[in-house]
Amino acid sequence: MKYTEYGLKITLEELRQLLERAENEAQFHNMENCLYIKGGDRPEIRQYCCYAECNAINHTYLAR
Repeated sequence: MKYTEYGLKITLEELRQLLERAENEAQFHNMENCLYIKGGDRPEIRQYCCYAECNAINHTYLAR
């Protein structure tokens, strides 16, 4: 996963792994069963917790 002049580049394999992780987080760790994509110069893919006391997961934190 990396940032390019066209936006965030994610291989299909990385996308499959991201979706699998997000599904596991939703099923076992009280995360929402949806992802939020924020645009801009450095787009982010986040998954929020169903409860206020939990932190969101930034699925793009390793993007370079």
